[in-house]
Amino acid sequence: MFGIQYAPIIPGLEIDGQPAPYPVVNERAIRATAGIMFVIGLSTFLYVQLTRDFTPMYFVVPLFALDFFLKSVFTPRWSIFGFFGRLIVRGQRPEWVGAIQKRFAWSIGLVMALTVLTITVGFGIRGVLPMAFCGVCLTFMWLESSAGICAGCRIYSWLLARGIISMPEYRPACPGGVCSLSKINSD
Repeated sequence: MFGIQYAPIIPGLEIDGQPAPYPVVNERAIRATAGIMFVIGLSTFLYVQLTRDFTPMYFVVPLFALDFFLKSVFTPRWSIFGFFGRLIVRGQRPEWVGAIQKRFAWSIGLVMALTVLTITVGFGIRGVLPMAFCGVCLTFMWLESSAGICAGCRIYSWLLARGIISMPEYRPACPGGVCSLSKINSD
């Protein structure tokens, strides 16, 4: 899209002893970014829960939606929070993983953020419904940042195993090996 390469393909890169001729992203930076977003999201969530004032959500949710949009539609390099995540881990050795399943995970985040925007701004609904979506999104961010579990990657793997989405040309390396072929075949 617009001549932009989604993520770099690093010539000669091997991940877990396997060639990686596909776009990759730095898992360390992604986890740092998820941590930043989690802290901002949790602070907003708790403020809204304690005060019943939804005003901060009208700023944070669109910002999250924009960030998910930029990194799922264009490139993770354009991520607002990703800039700070990359800055935090800049002195560390990158931990490369496939970009395709991360893009899928960010698309889930985008759908959740847009759903919350539609529910709260479009329909004026407050309370349990939007907070449930926020809770799921926060749980996904917490799993990513603290436990290194990409919930979206697991969903991606599950959909691949059932043939719901088509197999990519190259099987990308997933964090923790959740997208490995042996894992797919044993599900």
